[in-house]
Amino acid sequence: MSIVSFFEKVVGLQEQRAKQKVAGYRELVAGVATGQNPEPTEVADILADANKSVADLKADVERYQRRMALKALVASMPKLEADRRDIDEQIARADRNLQAAEKQHEEATEPLYARRQTISQALSDASSAQAELIRTCEDGDLRRETAEVDGEIRRLNEQQRGLSDRATYMEEKARQEAERAERELTSDDKDARLQVAERYRKDAEVARREVKRLEKAQADATKRCEQIDHRMQLA
Repeated sequence: MSIVSFFEKVVGLQEQRAKQKVAGYRELVAGVATGQNPEPTEVADILADANKSVADLKADVERYQRRMALKALVASMPKLEADRRDIDEQIARADRNLQAAEKQHEEATEPLYARRQTISQALSDASSAQAELIRTCEDGDLRRETAEVDGEIRRLNEQQRGLSDRATYMEEKARQEAERAERELTSDDKDARLQVAERYRKDAEVARREVKRLEKAQADATKRCEQIDHRMQLA
């Protein structure tokens, strides 16, 4: 064997061993990244052969795991795209159904709205006719009854508002006296305040009862007025 051939063979062996060391280190990285637990001594030997540190191994394992995760995401793309296409089809189908339902609703309600508008106009015309019949009624007795009941309603309204205001005033006075009673230093003064508050409270109750009576009288008068209006329409 010539010297040249000898050195070429040595160089070839060195390159082969270097490749083996690289391959061994790569297998170690892949094994650790996928959950394998090689013997520590074996790991130390491989790191020494590959001229790598534990920090290098840790970084390469994390990089390998990151690439595994990325590859898994890429591999999931066909299924995700298929799922998205399916969802798009479902949405499109739902949109078509909604459009059909909206069209059906429009076709069903359009004549109803038109009929309702006609009825509303007819009711407005009838209401105007009622008002004109009442306004143009020439029955003197009915007109006098209307004037009397209208006057009674106005009087009852004024009385009801006055008594309602009085009841509110008395209730506020009762509340104020009760608060002052709590601040009195002696029991006699406190009792005196409470007695005043009680008188205000009773006055308020009387006023409220009278308000209710007037409200009923107002309702009765309003009903009589409606009855007179009906008679005026027929006169």
